Amino acid sequence: MADNVKTMEGAKAPLGETVERARSAVSEKVGEAKEKLHGVSGELGAKVREGRDRASEYAKERYGVAKEKVGQGYDRARKDIDQLAADVNVYVRDNPGRAVLIAAGVGFLVGFLLRGGERR
Repeated sequence: MADNVKTMEGAKAPLGETVERARSAVSEKVGEAKEKLHGVSGELGAKVREGRDRASEYAKERYGVAKEKVGQGYDRARKDIDQLAADVNVYVRDNPGRAVLIAAGVGFLVGFLLRGGERR
């Protein structure tokens, strides 16, 4: 039994060294993995920022196009309304009697519609 104790004592020192080397190797690999993870997260963050910037630029561009088209539509509608008002003025000057009768008819119709179903 004394021989077994001596053998165990003799194996204990090399085993401790092996465990320490394994612990050191694992610690080194963990450090390398953390560095790689940090690098990947930096790359991912850069790609996310790049995508965000591209999306923002696209949205600004589309907003500008939409704003321009709405402005053009407004200008066109305003011109059409101005032309209609000018045409109505010319018609009223040329046909004052008809214009009064038409206005009275429209007024009567609007009044009738607003009054609705109220009949006494």
